[in-house]
Amino acid sequence: LRNQYNFRYNSVMKYVEYQPKEKGWYGYRPVEPRVMKRMTLEVQLAGLRVSIKDVRNFLESDYIKNYNPIEEYLYLCHNKWDGKDHIRALARTVPTNNPHWADWFYTWFLGMVDQWRGYTHRQYGNSVAPLLISQQGFNKSTFCRRLLPPELQWGYSDNLILSEKRQVYQAMAQFMLINLDEFNQISPQVQQGFLKNLIQLPTLKYKPPYGSHVMEFPRLASFIATSNMLSLIHISELTGPIDVSVRPNHQQLFAQALVALGNGEKCYFDAEQVKLIMQSNCQFEVVQPIDQYFRLYFEPADDEEEGEYMTAAEIFDFLKKQIGSSLKVNSLMGFGRKLANMTQLNHKRFADGMKYLVKKR
Repeated sequence: LRNQYNFRYNSVMKYVEYQPKEKGWYGYRPVEPRVMKRMTLEVQLAGLRVSIKDVRNFLESDYIKNYNPIEEYLYLCHNKWDGKDHIRALARTVPTNNPHWADWFYTWFLGMVDQWRGYTHRQYGNSVAPLLISQQGFNKSTFCRRLLPPELQWGYSDNLILSEKRQVYQAMAQFMLINLDEFNQISPQVQQGFLKNLIQLPTLKYKPPYGSHVMEFPRLASFIATSNMLSLIHISELTGPIDVSVRPNHQQLFAQALVALGNGEKCYFDAEQVKLIMQSNCQFEVVQPIDQYFRLYFEPADDEEEGEYMTAAEIFDFLKKQIGSSLKVNSLMGFGRKLANMTQLNHKRFADGMKYLVKKR
């Protein structure tokens, strides 16, 4: 077999790849079941009395050297940066009125490349996802897909099914960039629950197919998202089509990122940047009727002289008396979570629970 083929074990995709040594073949291909059967027949026709089990034992053993396509690509980008800011230049092909977009994209891009290093001791994942919003035909999906070079296009996915959790975990350990296309079709419950937890994971724990126990894998994937709806939390609303006339210089993009990471630049958002992002996103946040009612009857208070501490249930009960039966009791828990997430609302824990400092309008 080694006389006829070159073999390597793709440590990212978790399968063996082969390349015939004869002329005219370019690149490696996965050793699929049909290929393995052909190889077995070739060995048998050469006069060796072996079974497919013998061939499988060889191909699935550590006699096959490991190969990491991400590490190899980044190695080829090492020390190749020309000193120009290619990352922010790429960000500026996205027309938007957000003055912070280029800097936010730069930080996210560094976080994406840093995530690819696959450190198992990592405590935080790349937990911010740019969300590009516009009408159809503005090249959003094309922009996302072209963030990866042709050599790494296998690492891009835009058809993740969030309801299949094991598939999601496996995708995060094997793909490099996941585009949550048509983000508006993901239910708010999934966005605020499973997806919020998912995007923060530093590592993944799941049982591989045919595996006997749960294993831990480093997370590789970062997230980006697109939507044609304007009623969503997002980072960047497009004011025109994205310029995709020039193919990105991927070697320079990743060479710049490697230099920045090597110099200790931040690949995460600090508290001040998070505050700016939240302020920018607020204008596009979906406002539920109960939130509107709260703002109609209450406002945050700075001290106890101008306001009073009330529990979420007390505030909810007051609103119900004012509004009537349109407020349902099953929305009380969600209302409590919303109050807890209001950064401008002072709160304090009492013996009968968490209370919020508000004053009635």
